[in-house]
Amino acid sequence: MKSQLFIHSNSVTLRPFTLEDQAAVYALTQHPEITDILPDWKMTEDQLGEFLQFVVGSYEQFNPEDVRILLAVVHNEDQRIIGWCGVFPNDMLDRTDREVAYAISRDYRNKGYITEAVQALTAYIFEHTLLNRIVGIVKPFNQPSRKVLEHAGFRYVSRRKLVDQENYDYYELFKIKYEPVQAKQVHSEIRLRRAQQEDAVVLTEICSRAFDHAIKVWSDGKEAIDSNLCPPNYSSIRLHRYVIREWDYYVVESDGCAIGGVSVNVLGRKHARIDKIYIDPVCQGRGVGTQVMRLIEAEFPRIETWKLETSGRQLDNHHFYEKMGYVRIYASEDEFGYEKNMSVDSFDPTCDETLAKDLGESVVEYVQANLNSVRYSTSNLTNSRITDCNLSGSKFTNLNMTNILLADLRLTDSKIEFCALDGVQFQDTHLGSDRVPMQWTHCDLGGSRFIDCDLSGVQLEQCQVNGMKINGVEVRELLAAYKAMKS
Repeated sequence: MKSQLFIHSNSVTLRPFTLEDQAAVYALTQHPEITDILPDWKMTEDQLGEFLQFVVGSYEQFNPEDVRILLAVVHNEDQRIIGWCGVFPNDMLDRTDREVAYAISRDYRNKGYITEAVQALTAYIFEHTLLNRIVGIVKPFNQPSRKVLEHAGFRYVSRRKLVDQENYDYYELFKIKYEPVQAKQVHSEIRLRRAQQEDAVVLTEICSRAFDHAIKVWSDGKEAIDSNLCPPNYSSIRLHRYVIREWDYYVVESDGCAIGGVSVNVLGRKHARIDKIYIDPVCQGRGVGTQVMRLIEAEFPRIETWKLETSGRQLDNHHFYEKMGYVRIYASEDEFGYEKNMSVDSFDPTCDETLAKDLGESVVEYVQANLNSVRYSTSNLTNSRITDCNLSGSKFTNLNMTNILLADLRLTDSKIEFCALDGVQFQDTHLGSDRVPMQWTHCDLGGSRFIDCDLSGVQLEQCQVNGMKINGVEVRELLAAYKAMKS
């Protein structure tokens, strides 16, 4: 049987391994790009030698009724081993499943070689064995591996948590080309789970994939992208940690596996805004978004008015939100605003004063109210919450604002003067799309620490720098060394 296991394709050839291949294979197992994803291949030379002996010995026992095969992938022009490809059982899957597995040298990636190898091997398996179905699993973050399966004709089935307690995207390829199953016919248990700090990493990964995909589809190659299509810091783990801490943030799960997220900004007892809703691209088009919107509304049964914004370019979002009962209240090239009223009662967009029984005091809420030029003085505003408001041109003076949170704000061209900033923390700020630098004048920054900050182009003029250190070295010593070098 060994002599028949040569599979020729345009750019690569799959052939049985030999014991003489050990050095070439060992070199590949030194690539972290391979072993970080496939840690079982991180072997010593002795371990690899024993493994190759097992693989080589298996070719003569090749059984078309019980497929177990691993072949070398050889580059036709260079005549060198650039990876491997195989089909065999996986202890984490059903015993009847046969999984395709593959790896390729970092020097030969992004050229379609491993996709070509997978296509050639699966075609050979279907033609020469009794196998009618081959599966593939891939970690959700491993986009290149997912593309290999999709380009090779595999169809995404679902996201699954396997016995190692890790999430995998499960794909399958059939010998007989069936009519594709409509995505909406695939039923999974979709649920929302309150996000915890330990969810920040996976939420960041999924959010990044979702918005990267949306930008690719809807940006039209333009450099200027609106903030709905490309939200600031959407790929920052620290931003997701902040939202988990301060807002209502939920993990979207399918059969216990994270496939998306939704963050809600509660504006009052009866009003809320959906900040972001995103689903992993591989799970989109399957009715998940519809279920999530309904679950969120059920999670907040007292909310009467929901608001959200979306990019003016994302036509699919417009259709989706309108299908969910949202009404467009404004539209521009960059942004469409939507609103959904859950109550049939008329809404007075001014003042809602109710008795908060749990607090035993009257609580006043202003929603969509015109409070232009209102003045507050000598008033108790302790624990006030101001969200989703236009405060441009406002002045805050002679106030006790200790222990407040200023976050997710636009402070462009604002002035902060004569303020006690003892213990104040600035975290994850940016200079906006125009990159207009800040200016610090007559400020006491003694003892302040700048950690992991972009200080490129910063200028210090007429400043006291005694004791100032850069990466642990005193500026005084750096200046002395500079003067000595120049003299």
